[in-house]
Amino acid sequence: MVKGSQAINLLNSNLEVQEGNCGWSPSGSTIYTQRDITVCQYKVNETLCPADLNNYWLGQLLTPGSTPETVPFEQQISELKVAQISQYVENQIWGASSATTCFSGFKELVAQQGTGTTTVTGGIVVTGQTPISSTTALAQVDNLIEAIPDDVVNRTDWVVFMSHANYRKYLINYRTANYYHFNPEGSYEEFKTFHPATNILVHPVGGLLNSNLIMLAPAGYCVAGVDLMSDMDNLKMFYSVDFDEVRLRSNFKIGVQIAWPNFVITNGLT
Repeated sequence: MVKGSQAINLLNSNLEVQEGNCGWSPSGSTIYTQRDITVCQYKVNETLCPADLNNYWLGQLLTPGSTPETVPFEQQISELKVAQISQYVENQIWGASSATTCFSGFKELVAQQGTGTTTVTGGIVVTGQTPISSTTALAQVDNLIEAIPDDVVNRTDWVVFMSHANYRKYLINYRTANYYHFNPEGSYEEFKTFHPATNILVHPVGGLLNSNLIMLAPAGYCVAGVDLMSDMDNLKMFYSVDFDEVRLRSNFKIGVQIAWPNFVITNGLT
């Protein structure tokens, strides 16, 4: 639960193993560090006037009488708004800019600094990459995987994040390379595609719309801060007697941070 800004406590260790002689010779260290995460507060306030619907819906779908206190299809309206809020949050998680809001999204956190091999946050940039295509996708992901540092290579939560458009190009390259050993069941959103001969998941995200960024990182290092996990799904519709209208309200907080940015690998594109 994050209300404003809060430190993420991180634990690391510098282990030094000695020969087993008698005596006590301390060495090595336990390292405590922190990275701050800030969440921004957002809200949705909307007014629905039941009288405005008289010219749009059939009479039998409206509340009888001239003083309705509800609007038709409240469930469908609520579901639509919750889906739109969810998409907004995902867009902020990836695209939020510190110039316009109180936190940086993942794109800004891993933005390339010049043309070198480091980023603002100390991560790894695989230089010389071009926008992904349906013939180069597998090779470009290979290039990022080759840059995984040895000390974290055994993690099992590595994920390649890319836009849906680039993910479709990736799937085309996947298919034409005759890699058919993925599970075709379920909808497009339910596909779980692992990069060939690896345990690394390739996952599309809506927040990278129109972006050529490809980001490889352990999922456990990508931290999202909220007040309550359920806030984004908690949308209320109620009748206001004072104003004779139906009101819609949602309040939520969101912010992101990368716990260990030095282990994030990108193609350096935007």
